[in-house]
Amino acid sequence: MKKKYLISFGKVLPVGLILTLSGAGGLAYILMNTQPFLGPRWLLFFFTTLFTCGLGLPILTLLQNRFSKKGVTEGILLRETILFAVYIDLLLWLQLGRALNNVTALLLGVGFVLLEVFLRISEKAVFQADEDIYE
Repeated sequence: MKKKYLISFGKVLPVGLILTLSGAGGLAYILMNTQPFLGPRWLLFFFTTLFTCGLGLPILTLLQNRFSKKGVTEGILLRETILFAVYIDLLLWLQLGRALNNVTALLLGVGFVLLEVFLRISEKAVFQADEDIYE
């Protein structure tokens, strides 16, 4: 049987620090030493993803440990962190094209939250034969 448990903050913090420092260092290098051509622009998105994953991982861990009724698995935490990074990258992409406004950012945020809610509902609805119903 697969048990869900609280993920300790001590396990997540070093990974978050490594991702944040590598993303911040890459962003600093890209912004200081390159011109906005195609390669550095894709590196900007890559390092932004690393940076936001590093920032979001400990924060989302604390939120899940505090507000979750049952513990979450590492897969759920990883998925939420990547969705947060994709959201920030999408906002950056739209801002570079001058297409971002408050309504668009709000609607995208609500869409990502609804996506996570529906994924959680579908995970609860999956039949697992190895669970013992009499425990």
